[in-house]
Amino acid sequence: MKKSISILVSLILFFSILLPAFAEAPLNYLLLGDSITEGYGIKNPDEACYGRIVADTNGYNYMNIASVATDSSDLLMRLENYYSYQNAIAWADVISLSIGANDYLANPDAVSLTVGALFKLNYKKLDKIADGFYDNLCVIIDRITEMNPDAVILLQKVYSVWYGFAANAFDAAASRCNGVIEKYAAEHPGKVFICDITPAMNGIHENLADDCVHPNAAGNVAIAGIVLAQLKDLGLGTATEPVVNVPGVDYNFYTEQFGPVAGKVIEFLVKTLTGNGVNLNR
Repeated sequence: MKKSISILVSLILFFSILLPAFAEAPLNYLLLGDSITEGYGIKNPDEACYGRIVADTNGYNYMNIASVATDSSDLLMRLENYYSYQNAIAWADVISLSIGANDYLANPDAVSLTVGALFKLNYKKLDKIADGFYDNLCVIIDRITEMNPDAVILLQKVYSVWYGFAANAFDAAASRCNGVIEKYAAEHPGKVFICDITPAMNGIHENLADDCVHPNAAGNVAIAGIVLAQLKDLGLGTATEPVVNVPGVDYNFYTEQFGPVAGKVIEFLVKTLTGNGVNLNR
């Protein structure tokens, strides 16, 4: 009898040690979608994109399978055909998803769409792209929830960081993307949580990479702060101040691709057209 009691007490002590470890197992955090979640605006995204900052701050396990120029059709195809994507979705507890902007920016007709939008034309074409994005988004979220019904999905809004005349094009695309995102959330309550990262970027050119599209190192830290605050509100974290273990290194696409002279000329032209030059009035 005493031996049985001793074994029982030993088992109780053993499991009392193990249970807290299981209860405190870190959440699995997945970054999914386009170049914003990939961290394209810095040279060391694996160490310093906002997803990594969020993971380091909250002690999450971390995986990033986002890739540059991904549009909603690309993502849907990968979810349906790539085992690596399917396994990552099944693994995740929390997913940050950025998608939709490249339905416009990486569209084969991007140049004509942009020129038209500058002059407030081609809006019917822009609306048609938005309709296609909505259809794809519905299936994307369905696929994710089929693979992992318990995953918390943070669906990010698209920011707009151009000013003046050139703003017409970016605003036209971003507003339609965000309209789709808001429509989806309203029509499918509880499926996603809208993550509004626009306060970290809109009107803050200091957070924008030199390509005038992606967040730079400072922008990634600012976005991380917004994501952390939302995760805390959802009961999935406790910190709101980003922990930056490795500082981001800003990436200048133009000088890297075209050399220091031609790259600087292109950068100047882009910043002038988009209103993101340091000394330009807004």
